[in-house]
Amino acid sequence: MNKFDKQVDRNLKGIEYEKSSELNKAINLYEKNIAENFEGNHPYDRLAIIYRKQGKLEDEIRVLQKAIFVFENIVYKSRMDRKPKLEKFKKRLVKVHELMG
Repeated sequence: MNKFDKQVDRNLKGIEYEKSSELNKAINLYEKNIAENFEGNHPYDRLAIIYRKQGKLEDEIRVLQKAIFVFENIVYKSRMDRKPKLEKFKKRLVKVHELMG
């Protein structure tokens, strides 16, 4: 199994863990994917949502900053979904900063 397949598998398992309310297990899998600069939005989106619900705004900011870095520097520039996702992460980062005051 290559790296990308392992990451996709982690995302799928993370979804299962979330459905069964095993958030810490889901967080661990998503965190592994973002540590490896996963080139899709799923683990970043889910972690940002989970951390927001838990009131862990610093973690939400860290995840969003990582997503922005990956989509600016690693994801292929020609990928069609790159810009809209990048903009979504940037807007969300502004919102969380506003929440923190």
